[in-house]
Amino acid sequence: MKKLVLFCLFVWGGIHSVTAQITITNSTFPVVGDTFHYVFGNQPGAINQIFTPPGGGQAWNLSNLQPTQFWNQIMQNPATGSAQALFPGASILYNPLNSASQVYLQVTGTQVLDMGYFGLDPLGLGLNLLFDKVPNLEESWAPVNFFDLHQSTSNVLTAFDAPIAPPILLNLVPTADSFRIRVTYQRVSTVDAFGTLAIPGGTFDVLRKKQTEYKSTAVDVKVAPLGWIDISTIGGQQILPLGTDTITSFHFLNNVSKEAIAICTLNTAQNAVTGVQYKALSTPTATFTPAFKEAIFTYPNPVRNTCYVHFTNDGAGATFQLKLINVQGNPVLEQAVEASAGENDIAIPVANLAPGIYALILQRNGVSVGRARVVKM
Repeated sequence: MKKLVLFCLFVWGGIHSVTAQITITNSTFPVVGDTFHYVFGNQPGAINQIFTPPGGGQAWNLSNLQPTQFWNQIMQNPATGSAQALFPGASILYNPLNSASQVYLQVTGTQVLDMGYFGLDPLGLGLNLLFDKVPNLEESWAPVNFFDLHQSTSNVLTAFDAPIAPPILLNLVPTADSFRIRVTYQRVSTVDAFGTLAIPGGTFDVLRKKQTEYKSTAVDVKVAPLGWIDISTIGGQQILPLGTDTITSFHFLNNVSKEAIAICTLNTAQNAVTGVQYKALSTPTATFTPAFKEAIFTYPNPVRNTCYVHFTNDGAGATFQLKLINVQGNPVLEQAVEASAGENDIAIPVANLAPGIYALILQRNGVSVGRARVVKM
């Protein structure tokens, strides 16, 4: 029996050494001055490559991804941010893709924590507000090993006075004193697999982190003498993108690269990939990815009849197209745009659309270069 046990341990040790997984340390944590180079792409059937059962020794192949947009994520000194005083202890500031919002991170020896952001509200109301996450939400940790399981929760409570509220809220409660946005985050991350991942230009040893985030959003109104009242639904009808969203993604992490090798976001049913963000191995010399507020904005917002879209054309030959997407992800309007050199203001008729929140996407030569939220009253 003793010989059998020793033999089994010997065999297990041999197998383990062959399929040993990497360990990711805090050397991959961001620091001020870093620039992460990412590509956004698509590949039909990518779900068949990455949605595999847990376990080791796997090989995933996303080498046929086709790029649609590039992003250089620059890690800035938080002291340069307009809201740095509101995020004491922040280590890094960065601007999300196509956005002028300021995200503040705190980096310790063992964690990267999302402290919150200052910028446009997530409901498309057109308000620049402070969104402070309490407690800070864990983005990553170190060391990272196979079988790791981490959970993190955070809450946001942001209030604003009625005079700055858009009509879509004031029309609901004309006697409002103020409003507030409530957001709750619940995040579960499991390192459930390891192996190799191929992307355009290279293959990497990776750990696969499956992350599931439950994000619940609600809106309250303060009315004297009743106090705060939840108005997320009025008469059973949801008027804003509220409620609970479930966001599932696979993060493929390497022990040398600071960028994730790939981040694959799944649909709610977890049977299709809705987006892939991956490491750019050959940084493009020139890309057209302007900041959100410079690339496109809409007015009036909220809108009843006609929405005007403002953007700048640099004069180079290009074909522009505008797409309006509803909250189900379905296009409700597509319009080719005749853009002149310089500033452009394009009118879009929206009177026949149902009230709600829409995503407006500007494409240049088939590549998305701007995005805005449109609130239809």
